[in-house]
Amino acid sequence: MIRDKNINSLFLLDDNITYLNHGSFGACPKPIFESLQKYQTQLENQPVQFLDHDSQALMVKSRNCLAEFIDCNPENLVFFQNPTTAINEIVRSLKLNKNDEILSTNHEYGAMDKTWNFICKKTGAKYIKSTIQLPVTDEQTFTNNFLAGVTSNTKIFFLSHMTSATGLYFPVEEICKFAKKNNILTIIDGAHIPGHFPLSINNLQPDIYVGACHKWLLCPKGVSFLYVDKKLQKDIDPIIISWGYDSEYPIGHSEFQVNHYWQGTRDVSAFLTIPEAIQFRQEYNWNNISKKCKERIIEFRSEIHQIINTQSMIGNNPKDWLGQMYSFQVQYEDFIKLKNIFINDYKIEIPIMRWEDKTLIRISLNGYNSENDIEKLLNVMKTINSN
Repeated sequence: MIRDKNINSLFLLDDNITYLNHGSFGACPKPIFESLQKYQTQLENQPVQFLDHDSQALMVKSRNCLAEFIDCNPENLVFFQNPTTAINEIVRSLKLNKNDEILSTNHEYGAMDKTWNFICKKTGAKYIKSTIQLPVTDEQTFTNNFLAGVTSNTKIFFLSHMTSATGLYFPVEEICKFAKKNNILTIIDGAHIPGHFPLSINNLQPDIYVGACHKWLLCPKGVSFLYVDKKLQKDIDPIIISWGYDSEYPIGHSEFQVNHYWQGTRDVSAFLTIPEAIQFRQEYNWNNISKKCKERIIEFRSEIHQIINTQSMIGNNPKDWLGQMYSFQVQYEDFIKLKNIFINDYKIEIPIMRWEDKTLIRISLNGYNSENDIEKLLNVMKTINSN
């Protein structure tokens, strides 16, 4: 059993849908959502007071709480609505030359592939994907697979800390160390990490790290962060230039933060809920809930491969590679039709996608899921597999 009724009642999810897709957009508990509404009410009640004064102190508090949670200097953090926008800002700030190489993997989020292809088309740089051999077996083999793509033209490492389509946790520590020794910039896409796995940016020491708080940290939609090492901040051009640029009235403690605070009129309420989200996790011992979900995912991996005739992407040590998500291949090419079958016929919300030449289904669990949810999916897979 991975949930109790008390936990389930804390979420706003539709009871008529079996929700096995926390990984895409997350789900915000009612107490945190109520905090969001509280801040929005304050904004509408006294817009000038809230935006010009109150929210600024609350933003500092929220940033400090996040910095403590992910173990980094708060002066190196700024908020974004999503990791995609944050990485777009970074990519557009880079001074890339013709034939410079960005080394990545064949497991990256599709929107990021498009972002790098866009900038490479403009600059003449090259986006190179190291093929990560499946099934993944051990950290050293993974690291060797990735570093095999390094050449004298490699200027940047870009890779996910946890992948989206394939749902794999990548051990990036040794890659970050290699990059530092060889003067290669590291950009880590950690969209699925905060609240999902322990994160210490001070230990990892990436140059740039992005993460989402609306997924596993349980914040409302539109809360993400960008971490940039202090020595690189002067090279980052804000996507939006507004009152913060060259300001006589700084907000916060660094020019980097001042440049990112003012972005025209916007509702910053969602950013302010991070302290409430962290407090919620502590109050309900969410680390233990996450642990139970991870254990159940490992059990599910064994169960699903007794039903379907496909190979797991993971070798004999699933604890090293899995969190609260698991992707498995199905022999079904029309993935859109299959997705419609799941949602229309069985009321199961679960992502189904094409990755390379495979159709993948990705289950992701959180505290609101029950054993019945998992059994329902297994039974549906038995039905589909027998047809």
